[in-house]
Amino acid sequence: MTIRKPPSPLTRPQFSVLPSGTALHRVHRTAWRAAEFNPGLGGPTRFAPFNDSTGAAVPSLYASATLRAAIHETIFHDIPANARTKTVRLNEVQIRTHSELLTNRDLRLVELRNVTLGRWGISRRDLISSSPSAYGETVLWAEAVHHDIPDADGLVWTSNQCDPDDACLFFGDRVRESDFAAVRSRDGATVKSFVKDARDEGRRRGITLTI
Repeated sequence: MTIRKPPSPLTRPQFSVLPSGTALHRVHRTAWRAAEFNPGLGGPTRFAPFNDSTGAAVPSLYASATLRAAIHETIFHDIPANARTKTVRLNEVQIRTHSELLTNRDLRLVELRNVTLGRWGISRRDLISSSPSAYGETVLWAEAVHHDIPDADGLVWTSNQCDPDDACLFFGDRVRESDFAAVRSRDGATVKSFVKDARDEGRRRGITLTI
């Protein structure tokens, strides 16, 4: 499937504002601090990594409104809904940490929902629900938002894996690590309650954690 390229320039989108003090959940590699931005390392994702207009990598941080969405958007992200057997290795939990964050200031996020997407001529199915093979095309939309909407701190959309909960991406050249306060972190390798939460969420979707 080919996903259309973003129009240039993008028309003004609909925004969501996360007020200071908003709680967020992040499931991330344990090597990262609770609110540390990814400078552009690792494999491609739906909306990162990408470069700014000077060619510099824009750091990114994914987070979700709920723990369950954070788990489904990371650990269980690549499990197709129609898979006959749904299993994930326990190690995928053990190499990650669950961090709870609070925003330290208001953050303005571009809504990737039907009102804005319809104005831009792309469907939610294509941009949010497309397979990982389309990441090279979907990331162009994050790049376009960053370029054309200079007052955007990031993106927000309804989680493809865990609707109706929200998922977010923050632009690391406009949002800093200090714009978040870390409430607590649970290392999947040492904290059994995080493993239990991941296992329970897996059961809700028919996914089994295996050794």
